[in-house]
Amino acid sequence: MFQNRKSPLHNLRFLFFAVFLGTGVFFSGCASTPPPPPMPNFRPASVMTVNLPAPTTGTKRDIYHVVGPYESLWRIAIVYGKDMDSIMRDNQISDATKIKKGQKLLIRNTYGPRPNIPLYPTTRWTHIVIHHTATDVGNAYTIDSAHVNRGWERGMGYDFLIDNGTHGKSLGQIEVGPRWLKQIDGAHVKEADWNKKAIGIALMGNYSENPMPAPMMDNLVFLVATLKNFYRIPEQNIVGHRDVPGAATECPGKLFPWNEFKRRVRMY
Repeated sequence: MFQNRKSPLHNLRFLFFAVFLGTGVFFSGCASTPPPPPMPNFRPASVMTVNLPAPTTGTKRDIYHVVGPYESLWRIAIVYGKDMDSIMRDNQISDATKIKKGQKLLIRNTYGPRPNIPLYPTTRWTHIVIHHTATDVGNAYTIDSAHVNRGWERGMGYDFLIDNGTHGKSLGQIEVGPRWLKQIDGAHVKEADWNKKAIGIALMGNYSENPMPAPMMDNLVFLVATLKNFYRIPEQNIVGHRDVPGAATECPGKLFPWNEFKRRVRMY
C-alpha cells in the first residue's frame, strides 16, 4: 500500500533507480497486434514484489490450480501461501522446473490466491491501458492459447489478467502474463508505440453488458495503484483502450465505472 511519498516502497524505488542509472545498466478480446519476433530467452530480475495480505477468513480448502503461461512453481507457492515442497509432494513432482502450461496442480488446505505483483528495474512504463476481454469465460491459459493460435509466438498480449471466477480461477484473481515477467513489448493495442510504453491490464468479461464484480474492482485498484506509484505514472496516462489515439472500440466497456475507479486509485 502506498500511503505517502515517504513510504518504504517510495524510498526503495529511488534508491534502486539511483544505482540503476549510476551503473549505466540500463484471445480473443480486444488485444490485436501482428505477430512479433521470437521471444528472447531471459528473465529479468525483479527489484521487489508487492502482495496483498494472505486471506485469513473463510474456510481453508483444497483447490486445483491451472498453470498459466510462463508460470513457475515458485510463483504459484507464493500466491497460495504454501511452500514448494508441499506442492511438489502432493502432486508427485520431482523437478520443479518441469511443470507445464495448462497442468492442474492440487493445492491443499489454502484460503485461496492472493495478488503478487513483481516490479522491475525499468523506466519504460509511462502508461496503463485497461481492457476487457469481451468474453464471458476464460483465464490466462485460454487467452494465451487463443493468441498463440493467431500466430503470436509470444502468447497472451496483455501483461496482467484479472479473472472473473471462471475456468477454475477465483473471482478477482490477478494472473501475471509472460510479457510482464519477461519485460517485453505487449500486444494489446494497434496504435503507434503504445505496446512499448503501456502496461496492458485485461478484465475477464464483457463490461458493456454486465457490471464488474466488486472483487475484480478491488484487485484492479490495487494492481493499478501499485504500478502507478512505483513507476510514477501520471493519472492522465491511465486510460481505457477506447481512449488510446486512433482506437475504434468501446473497450473496457460502456459499464466500466471510471469515476469510482479513478477516485479509489487516487486514494492509495
